[in-house]
Amino acid sequence: MRAHTIVAIIALSVVTPMADAHGANDFAIILRGSSMDPIQAEVLQGDFVVFYNVADSHRIQRVDLDGDGVYDLRCETEPSNTSSIRDECAFSIDSGIWPAGDYKIDIFSDDSLWDTLNLTVVHDFHEEIGPPSGYSFNNVNQTGEVVSASTNGSLASLAMVLFLTYGLTLITRRRNDA
Repeated sequence: MRAHTIVAIIALSVVTPMADAHGANDFAIILRGSSMDPIQAEVLQGDFVVFYNVADSHRIQRVDLDGDGVYDLRCETEPSNTSSIRDECAFSIDSGIWPAGDYKIDIFSDDSLWDTLNLTVVHDFHEEIGPPSGYSFNNVNQTGEVVSASTNGSLASLAMVLFLTYGLTLITRRRNDA
């Protein structure tokens, strides 16, 4: 049973394509009594902008996403209190709601504009783009003839399938012999 598991793990790690991504990050904004830190932020789509109110004032954060003069989203923070988590709130920078661009998050204290956060949302690219047309790299074998990339990929895939089949066959035979 152990050998079967080890072969499966190795096979998955070799066959699984590599991916590069980031997890959602939290970008903290501290709302003090008379200042905000920082006053501007740059975040990726998928991140969170979290407001921490460390002042004795109730604060409301509002944003106009489409520039029509009407606030589309809001979150509220109560006065700082060590026994509650209501002194913080967050905006999830979802790509479906927050297109890449510049935004202003207005912060109100006691029903009047207190400060504004300048927020830049950057598109989180996950598209795979191939090499430019006509580009080649290391596609010449030892005899000097050009080998197509698709042939190399197909042969590597075939070799991996044969290797995995051989390994699974050995495991099955050993299990049946035991």
